[in-house]
Amino acid sequence: MDDLYTIIRSGLWRLNYQLCTEGRTRFFTEFFPLLHETKATVLGDRDNDSWYLVYVGTRPSARGKGYCRKIIEAVTDIADESGAACYLESSNDVNPIIYGKMGFEKVCKIEFKRAEKDVCLDIMVREPIEIEACHVVKKN
Repeated sequence: MDDLYTIIRSGLWRLNYQLCTEGRTRFFTEFFPLLHETKATVLGDRDNDSWYLVYVGTRPSARGKGYCRKIIEAVTDIADESGAACYLESSNDVNPIIYGKMGFEKVCKIEFKRAEKDVCLDIMVREPIEIEACHVVKKN
């Protein structure tokens, strides 16, 4: 997520113009580096070979219809084929339960200190599931 191409494609570059001076400082010099460092620490040598699910969510009117599950399963299927782990952060207390049903496990929690209320993020990892080769025998 650190490369310029991803920042431009994701629209993250707009934050530089939308946030106040303090917001920019906190986001780009505190929050962003904390996320980067945590992911690198949790995944270690596998960091560059993992899938990072960032900003996963649905609109309230679309919740409960399985859209998010389908997107995540599409990614985890590809990750399983390549033997890669999947990593995500969640700030919602309900999400770890949902992600847990998809094979993610909480590995730690981080806090971003704010003036009014701290932001807590559950760090979750889904290890790749080994796919067994299927032998299809066609009977005549």
